[in-house]
Amino acid sequence: MKKKKFSLSDRVIIIIIAFLLISSILWSFVMLYNITKNAGENALKDEQTYMDGVNANLQSVEEVCSLAQQMVLNNTTIINYIDFVRTGKDYSAVKKIDFYDNELGFLYNMTNINPYLYQIRLFVDAPITEKKPCFYRIDRIQNLDWSDNIEDNSWKFDYLDNVFLNSVNNVRLVGLITNITDFDGNNIGVLEVSTKIDSLFEDFYEKNSDDMCCFITGSQVHTSDNNIKFFNDNKEYILKFTKNVSSRISTETTLDDTKCIVSVLPCKSLNGYFVHVNNTEKTIYSYYRGQFTYIIVVFLSIIIFSIIVILLIRNIFKRFNTLTYEVRQIKTGTVVRLTETGNDEISELGIQINKMLDTLEQLNIENTNKQLLVKNAELRSLQNQINAHFMYNVLESIKMMAEIKGDFDISDAITTLGNMFRYSMKWTSGMVSLKDEVKYIKDYLNLLNLRFDYKITLSLKIPEEFLNTQIPKMSLQPLVENSVYHGIENLAEDTVIYIKVFTTDGIINIEVSDMGVGMSEETLNELLKKINSIDYVDDGREHGRALYNVQQRIKMYFGQEYGLQIYSRENAYTKVVIQIPQDKE
Repeated sequence: MKKKKFSLSDRVIIIIIAFLLISSILWSFVMLYNITKNAGENALKDEQTYMDGVNANLQSVEEVCSLAQQMVLNNTTIINYIDFVRTGKDYSAVKKIDFYDNELGFLYNMTNINPYLYQIRLFVDAPITEKKPCFYRIDRIQNLDWSDNIEDNSWKFDYLDNVFLNSVNNVRLVGLITNITDFDGNNIGVLEVSTKIDSLFEDFYEKNSDDMCCFITGSQVHTSDNNIKFFNDNKEYILKFTKNVSSRISTETTLDDTKCIVSVLPCKSLNGYFVHVNNTEKTIYSYYRGQFTYIIVVFLSIIIFSIIVILLIRNIFKRFNTLTYEVRQIKTGTVVRLTETGNDEISELGIQINKMLDTLEQLNIENTNKQLLVKNAELRSLQNQINAHFMYNVLESIKMMAEIKGDFDISDAITTLGNMFRYSMKWTSGMVSLKDEVKYIKDYLNLLNLRFDYKITLSLKIPEEFLNTQIPKMSLQPLVENSVYHGIENLAEDTVIYIKVFTTDGIINIEVSDMGVGMSEETLNELLKKINSIDYVDDGREHGRALYNVQQRIKMYFGQEYGLQIYSRENAYTKVVIQIPQDKE
């Protein structure tokens, strides 16, 4: 009996289908094994990541509130005014207006600028003129839950904002409370620096059937109404678990016959514990179900794909064999023209081979010319390198001359200038890390401080995970330069430029702010119109050109939905925020 001979097309079909089936089966088994093995571990890691975020946010809020408290307590102008009014006197009308506008206005602006702050309120034991929302007489404090238990630097958790009894306000607060004393140590009032519970623990009152969170302080338990039943059912275990916990902990357990992860975060400053219970059963089950559905879809796709492959390959190989025969004729030295019938890839292959045969000599000539052009380009690149190296060497020579003469300040300045020169000249890519850009800003301000009689300090609040974030090169320097020349230079006094990085809804925000002269609303609107226009309108003032260029580069790299946001208040501050996608590097 004659043995059946398989054609090339049959063998390709068998190999492709066998490969797809075997790969899919092996992949399915490996995936199911990994799901079974790592589902619990992944859930625990997710919980730990969540608690990391809670802890970081808690520390940030505590830091902001403590800083705001110290700024008020160290404000001698406010203390002097309160002490003066207590004697039965008062400032002149002009001086009083100036105090209310500047000192109390500063407290108001500080709460508006910082999203962590809800209110900074002074309750004063003196016949003062009250001013919302920060300056009240002491008797207003009686409406607050903590009024009968005031201790210096104590935190009060979960109380209503009921300064005014007739007001309807359901905002739940956490406040840092302390006594205000005069220079003789006498109590003259109470200071409250508060934040919303939602700012401290973001999902404290969110309705999620799979999660439960609460805050335990002493014998009191604070939680949302939808969580209270779950807590009461498992109160004994939760209270026992939190007892004597000195550091953050997460553990897997079973509550109400349900697998859960219980996490406890000790909050020493708040004198309590944040507890989070995550129902992992539904999460793991949903993950399993999603993966099984995916497996079924994959196998169905393989079957349909295999049928299509069989039909296509048989048709392709029929015409491919004809084309192969004609190509073999070229190998013998015979000048032939390949068949070009049809409008698919095989016909296109025949057309392109014919064109290749016709233009081979021309291509050889063009390749020779291209090689010459490349050599010339390499020579020009080398020349540019030599020029740059010449400038670096000149700077280095000047630096050595300064050091020989003992002018080390000049030497350091030249070193800083050289670093900036290298950074600006080395343009191998349009993107750099945030860390490198900030280093350039530091060098820039160091040189700038040589010019001014006052000092500009750079304050950085950049989490480590954002240091390698890629941003357009020279995108921060124009923002800092604008802060100096349009916001700070007119003040001519020591000041600070703040650079802060944070995320909101998958967006990285790089914020550059100053406490300079700010802008009027009219000027701000004019600037926003310029930087958001398609083409820059030159009015001869160079106003906004640098910000326009930064705006266009960000949109070019990341998309039209990203760019600059500008906020400003005249005689108060200016804040410019660069927004880029979090997953873009």
